[in-house]
Amino acid sequence: MPKIISFINGVEHKIDDRNLSNAKADAIYIISQIASCLIRENGLDEITQQNAALGIYSPERCEAIKNYIAACRNEYLRCKALILAATTNDEADAVQYQPPVPEGL
Repeated sequence: MPKIISFINGVEHKIDDRNLSNAKADAIYIISQIASCLIRENGLDEITQQNAALGIYSPERCEAIKNYIAACRNEYLRCKALILAATTNDEADAVQYQPPVPEGL
């Protein structure tokens, strides 16, 4: 991420020494981590995901888990496409992940 030089003459200055490729890679990594954290924070650790994939829970719960994970993945892919299309570091950094709302988990 950009390096920040704190207030010179009362103005905050940022120096971004990354090239566009590095800025895109950083932004994609951050979006990926956000998606993964949201899935885990909603109680869907790897064991729960595996149990849902195996159909161990009720069909309704399995479907809710699969739908939430798919929604998180789709949002990640939307963000990734925007980041890859960015033409400046600021554009890549500006892409924001819009988390899906978990239902029936």
